[in-house]
Amino acid sequence: MVEFGARPCLRTDNGWTPAHFAAESGKLSVLRTLHSLHAPIDATDIHGDSPRRIAEIYGHKDCVKFLETAEVECRDHRLAAALEGNPLDEVDEDWEAKRSEILKSQLSDKNKHLSANQDKHSSRPVFIQRSCQAQIRKPLHPSYVREQRKTK
Repeated sequence: MVEFGARPCLRTDNGWTPAHFAAESGKLSVLRTLHSLHAPIDATDIHGDSPRRIAEIYGHKDCVKFLETAEVECRDHRLAAALEGNPLDEVDEDWEAKRSEILKSQLSDKNKHLSANQDKHSSRPVFIQRSCQAQIRKPLHPSYVREQRKTK
């Protein structure tokens, strides 16, 4: 199919490449062919799963072993091509645009959810625990607050 113009970098709506499908079904010969064509076999989908991770999930150990080394070779080839100034056909422009829309939508939904929960718990006292990495804000349980008020 590649001989007739198919692009092995094209993705589905959830970001799967042909390598994801080959890894899911345990088709080592297809993964080898895609790798020989310099297809981006280390690409991740919308959930961050690479073909190697998909092969791990489905228990295709031979594919996982191959993809461990092939991913490194794929990154090395990409770096060498960039240093030489040779552009690679690895980007599905339509999917990248859709991906950014999905990520923006997810971020917006998350912010709405956080602000709704913040309003819900804003009248409750908050205990702030300091750690070396970040501040963790934990709402106190109402029974604990009542006990504290009784002791004062």
